[in-house]
Amino acid sequence: MKLGLQKRLIIITTLLLGCFLGITGWVLDRSFTASVEAGAQEQLRLVVYGLMGIAEESGSSLVFPDVLPEPRLSQPESGLYAAVQDAQGNLIWSSPSLQTSDTRLSEFTQPGVPGSFQFEKHGQQFDMKYSVIWVAADESLFTFRVMTDRKSYRSEITEFRKNLTIGLVAATVLFILGQFVAVAWGLRPIRSMENQVRQLESGSRKRLGVEFPPELQGLAANLDRYIEHEENSRIRYKMAMENLAHSLKTPLAVVRNELQSEKKANSKLIEEQLDHMQNTVRYQLSRASSAQSSLIIGSVPLAPLIQRLVSAISKAYVEKRIELDVEVQENLSVRVNESDLMEILGNLIENAFKYGRSKIRVCAHPAKNLTMADDLALIEISIEDDGLGVKSAMRKEVLSRGTRADTSIAGQGIGLSVVADLVASYGGSVEILEADMGGARLKLTLPA
Repeated sequence: MKLGLQKRLIIITTLLLGCFLGITGWVLDRSFTASVEAGAQEQLRLVVYGLMGIAEESGSSLVFPDVLPEPRLSQPESGLYAAVQDAQGNLIWSSPSLQTSDTRLSEFTQPGVPGSFQFEKHGQQFDMKYSVIWVAADESLFTFRVMTDRKSYRSEITEFRKNLTIGLVAATVLFILGQFVAVAWGLRPIRSMENQVRQLESGSRKRLGVEFPPELQGLAANLDRYIEHEENSRIRYKMAMENLAHSLKTPLAVVRNELQSEKKANSKLIEEQLDHMQNTVRYQLSRASSAQSSLIIGSVPLAPLIQRLVSAISKAYVEKRIELDVEVQENLSVRVNESDLMEILGNLIENAFKYGRSKIRVCAHPAKNLTMADDLALIEISIEDDGLGVKSAMRKEVLSRGTRADTSIAGQGIGLSVVADLVASYGGSVEILEADMGGARLKLTLPA
């Protein structure tokens, strides 16, 4: 699947934005969580220092007054708990908040290094431990433990994550909307060039404009030079063909007059060849006169043109009483010069009248699942008759100049070759098949 520039830019920038905002959100979340935990540690350290400040020696043990430095230590289920243990893990003292709650101390581990704090997470609690050698209490080792519920800290983190998510989503939506506007504005010169190229194709414009940004000015200038070069080439071709045709007309007329005056025995054969030469010169001259740039070709509606051709040619073969079946889908147009299209279809329809016995069918519809290299859709046109048809071995040959499948009917054998050349010049194709009604079926594909 081919994506346009706008879709590509939006997709890649959206992916980059998603990655960037995702990483940013993860970093901010981790930073805020670490900040909350650091704040919890600092608060627990202050409580430890407060307890150490009011502790009094009692032999080799410690005692604490009823009034504690942190009021929550005296409140049941306050979420802040404290305890002091000896070197063996025996409980020496616990805060009233711990005594009146269902909270239990986590399993005691070996005391830490005296003078250092240990911060741990146990289930739903933060646990701060501080081991100290109390000199006045017979140099006994005590471990001060302060615990707090993580619920309040988690709710703070959750609230931050909620606000962060809302902020990032809002930033994403605003960025995407801004991105659409920026991409549309940035690609506007390309769309302008596309519209001007379409105008060139339709023939309503001769050159591209110059109001393009620096990145596109070179392309526009090259396209204009290419169009000018092609037009000049076709003009030179037209003039050369006209000169050739006019230079041959006089010698051909002289030879014909000389043959008619002398009445030679083989004059009939020579006259046929002269007719052949004159027809070829006439056709090439008409091709040169109608030639134009392939970039400046409009669309020709099929239905009315086919109806005109069928009506005109059927009058020339009225004595054959041909039964016509024309099935042309409405609103079909092909991107072919009108005179060339009349040359193509005129040859094929006339051949059908010439070689058909009693029936001719002309159909036109979009070619299914077929496109040209530049993604232009194709139109399929088929012209079939109930004549003798064309043998499969000769189907390629009759598309070559001068080869005829039926020599009993007058002609020069250049009609189908002209059709093949013209169709190929527009990127289409011609194929000879067997018709359902028994004769030949000419299948034609042209750009829509």
